[in-house]
Amino acid sequence: MDLSPYKSLLNKLVPLSYHHDLEGLLENLLPEADGTTRFQLQAEVRRLTSPCLRVLDLRSLFPEQCRLVRHQGLDHMLPASLDTRFHKLLGSYNGEYTRGLYETLIAELAALRKLPSQFNPLPWHLPSMGTRRKESRLRFVTPILLHLPEGQLKANSLDISAGGLLAQLAEPRPLPEQVPVSLPELAHQPGLSCLANPKRYRLTQSQEDPSRLKMQRMEEDADWQQALQQFIDQSRPRYGLDAEDLYDTVLAQCWGNALLETSLSLSLFFDEQGELQEVLANRHGHKTLAQWRQQTAADLLSTLLSPERVLQMGQQPLQPLLLYSFRHQGQSQTFYFVADQHELEQRQAYSVFVNEGLRSGTLQSYYLTLRPLTFTDQAIEALDRQGLARLQRLKWHIWLTPMPPLLTPVSAEVKIQQLAPFIRNARVRTVNITPLGLQASKRQETRFKYQSGIELNIGGRTIQGQTEDLSNSGLKISLHHAERLDLPCLVSVSLTELGQRSRQWKLKNLPYRIVNQSGDGKILHLHIEGSQEAHSGYQFFSALLEQNQDKLRARPDTHHRPAWLTWLNRQALQQPPSPTFMLGRNDSGFYVQGAIACLAQQALMSFMSNEYQQAHFSRLVSRQLLQSLITALLRPDGKSHLTMEIWTAAAVDGSNKQWQLIDPDPDRRAFLLSPHHAGKLRVSLLVLNRLQLRQIDYFVPEWDSLTQAALHKTQLLEQQLAELAALCQVFDITDMVRWRQTLNGPAAAPAPLPGSAG
Repeated sequence: MDLSPYKSLLNKLVPLSYHHDLEGLLENLLPEADGTTRFQLQAEVRRLTSPCLRVLDLRSLFPEQCRLVRHQGLDHMLPASLDTRFHKLLGSYNGEYTRGLYETLIAELAALRKLPSQFNPLPWHLPSMGTRRKESRLRFVTPILLHLPEGQLKANSLDISAGGLLAQLAEPRPLPEQVPVSLPELAHQPGLSCLANPKRYRLTQSQEDPSRLKMQRMEEDADWQQALQQFIDQSRPRYGLDAEDLYDTVLAQCWGNALLETSLSLSLFFDEQGELQEVLANRHGHKTLAQWRQQTAADLLSTLLSPERVLQMGQQPLQPLLLYSFRHQGQSQTFYFVADQHELEQRQAYSVFVNEGLRSGTLQSYYLTLRPLTFTDQAIEALDRQGLARLQRLKWHIWLTPMPPLLTPVSAEVKIQQLAPFIRNARVRTVNITPLGLQASKRQETRFKYQSGIELNIGGRTIQGQTEDLSNSGLKISLHHAERLDLPCLVSVSLTELGQRSRQWKLKNLPYRIVNQSGDGKILHLHIEGSQEAHSGYQFFSALLEQNQDKLRARPDTHHRPAWLTWLNRQALQQPPSPTFMLGRNDSGFYVQGAIACLAQQALMSFMSNEYQQAHFSRLVSRQLLQSLITALLRPDGKSHLTMEIWTAAAVDGSNKQWQLIDPDPDRRAFLLSPHHAGKLRVSLLVLNRLQLRQIDYFVPEWDSLTQAALHKTQLLEQQLAELAALCQVFDITDMVRWRQTLNGPAAAPAPLPGSAG
């Protein structure tokens, strides 16, 4: 029977049933109902008032916000809002924890999660490659025994691996560093009896929860290793944590790709001498690069970031830097001026530099972050020799983000002589721009999978191998043993198997060139040597493929992403240029889906974090402002990027006054910049750009593994990515704003450089 029409009546009956006769209440409140309806309502009231034994533990949904709520022998973990609601509902249920109270809380929790409540604080995601476990684990609870000198101590496991345990004690207590551990309950299972014999584990207690123990097995034992591995393999489909680890890794990489491919920031890589080597350009990068491109195929980025400046920044890595530049067209040549914020402050030349840049109409400002590169990432193992040679010379990585133009009046006073130290000679050199999308294959023609035995003659040595795939002008060959070769090199190829079937063709000692090597030296990539018309291999394969199109299976894809580009992308994501928020939109509104931390801006991170070290986006942007911003971005004729300054200040006179202004007018800026608020002012620049899933290609190597491990996790991730609406980067520009106030009144005329005519 559907009791939904009687919902309001049931809400009245439940508290009254503790003090009045239920049947009499129904006769008075529902006199027209038949006997069946009254019986169903009585049964429902008794069900709602029956005791409940389900524990409410919401730590997975509200990490670090839950607190212990003890009631009638049950320990619940609830956030503050639901804790208050829990105690309020106890008044309606006569102080008892019942099924009705439980179902009411669950319904309110479900409604809360459907709302855009994720705008509330979220855990910061620290930039990394994702979770990579050395061994498989199970989330499995079973009793364990700690064999101490004074006796046995009981605990429960939280997860199990072949070499470690995570356990929970009933109450915290001091323990020695190494303790014998046994698993008595698991030992009852077939083939696991050896787990009853204690083995030594090293113990560490968590600082956040002293009752939680991390254990690593110190005593090697083949029987224990085999038994635990067997148990994990058998139970992994139900209890495995691999899917959760993969999910976190894929989510982190997809967020990072969204940052790389859609933000205004460019990712630059330099070698040990400070020379620019690689530029990862996204679809907005051409706007930034246009300021430093010449009509010829040259690039002036190396003038903006000279080797001397890069090496100087390398002395203090992870310290953000504001860089200014402009160019001035003289009578016979172009002058380039480049200086950072510290240089201008030391020489008291900020006003002059900015004013002259505004006069020239080419003033640009950039936000830079630098960090050294490391080659410890596991992804480097997949590099072939060409990729390794290309990346091993890299030393520094810089994020370059253009700042909004300075819309302040130009000073009338001219002191152009002060700018002579900031003139930089144009270092014109070609810089390779690397697109972030999938790379086109070097072999543009169609390739076919075909395995056939061959012989290679390299330097007088004969090597056996077989083809993996082939095309008119190239071969991919698999060797039985790895070879060390100096690439590129010439090789003579004899098609032994194909030559026996096609005796009319001369298929011995065909000239090829080895252009690449992968698979730890076992995979060779060959290209024909010489002209196509005179190459017997090219003619033979053209005839073979033309006559056997239906028998050979063509490769389904003609594009690929090389391993070196994947490595570059992941290195760029190790240190993002700024704290970044991933903003989503669903049927219920806009919300913050995630937050990427930036360790280079500790002060800004602290400002946007609560006492639990969680991201607190609402400290800068209200829900109403967020909705209006994203709505403007998603309009068909809207801008792709929006920028705004958010000024936050607090009085220093002890009055507890606080201000938060968005793009304030000059009078309010002067008020907040006054000495009365010195030291309490913070100016944050928000750079908001829209995301559209169809414009972003999430090429993540772990995606296939996640699909195989847990299809429902893949579906959940696809839904979250489909809801992505915008990306917001936050920069601290307080110093820039303070110095910007030193500019004043308009200029009368442009100022020429010494010895030139403007």
